[in-house]
Amino acid sequence: MRLIPSVLATSLMLAPLPARTLEVNGQTSFVAVPTKARLVNYQWYAFEGRAIYYVVLEFPQGADAGLGGISLEQIRGVQPAFSYGAVPVKAFIGTPRREGRTIPAIAEFSNQARSINVQFEEPVSPGNTVTVAFKAGTNPPADLYTFTLAAIPFGPNPIPQVVGVVQLDILNAN
Repeated sequence: MRLIPSVLATSLMLAPLPARTLEVNGQTSFVAVPTKARLVNYQWYAFEGRAIYYVVLEFPQGADAGLGGISLEQIRGVQPAFSYGAVPVKAFIGTPRREGRTIPAIAEFSNQARSINVQFEEPVSPGNTVTVAFKAGTNPPADLYTFTLAAIPFGPNPIPQVVGVVQLDILNAN
C-alpha cells in the first residue's frame, strides 16, 4: 500500500505544468528568448520527392510564457521554398527522429511575402524541444534557402521575438 502514494507523487511530478505568461502593458512576452534552432531536411537534392522540412526549436526553461507559435520569413532563395502552395504542417514535442506528443497547430502561408505563420492551439511549456514539420512533397530548385525565425508567445497581443536564422541547403543531383 505504500507504493500507491509514491506512484501518485511520481505521476504528479511528471505531469506538465501550465505555462505562465508575462504580460507588460497588455502584451505577452518571453523573459528568456529561445536562441537555439535549426532546420533539418533529409532529402537534399533539387526536385527530390518526399521532402519534409523540420524546424527544431529549443524552448528555454526560463521563458516565463508558453510558446504560442513560430513565424518563418524567407530572406534568400531562387524562388519561394513553398512555391507549390500551402503544405501539411505537424507540430510535436521532440525532434524529427524522436517524436513525442502532437501539438495542434494551424499554418498560414503567404507566397508573395515568402512567409509562414504557425499558431499552436495550446501553449507549449518552457523547457521543451518543439519541432514543426512541413511536408513539402518536392524540393525547390538547388540553392541555399535562408529564413528568419521568430518565436511567438502564447497570450494576448503577443510580441514575436527573433530567434535567429535557419538555412535549407538544396543541392544539384549532378
